[in-house]
Amino acid sequence: MATYYMYFPFLACEVKCSATALDVADRQNAHTMALAARGIVELFRLVKREDEINSQILSFSISHDHCSVRIYGYYPVINGAETKYHRHPIHSFDFTTLDGKDKWTAYRFTKNIYDVWMPEHFKKICSAIDQLPNDVLALSESTDVC
Repeated sequence: MATYYMYFPFLACEVKCSATALDVADRQNAHTMALAARGIVELFRLVKREDEINSQILSFSISHDHCSVRIYGYYPVINGAETKYHRHPIHSFDFTTLDGKDKWTAYRFTKNIYDVWMPEHFKKICSAIDQLPNDVLALSESTDVC
């Protein structure tokens, strides 16, 4: 049974002010998006559909400072009861070089996440939520989801 209180974030952004701080932003984003991916994995496990999301990107992050941008995708690798979460570098660039040639790249990527990727991702999540049994609380307690 779904509620309006369910949230499944799929995009995190961190802004920092130096190259070393950008590594901190990457780690913060990795933590946030691994937790987001874990929520999706646990949902799909509850309805026995985890194979659908195995090795599929479930969330994204963008880290940037005054000139650099790093874009990553996060995905689970499910092997039975064990799940490991991985970060895939999608693109890293300096938007101030080449006379600003790449200044719209992060915007276009983000817009495509919302316009192209997210609608299908949302349908998949809704489909899994619709399959949750009424006694999902008892199930989630037995699998340590809560």
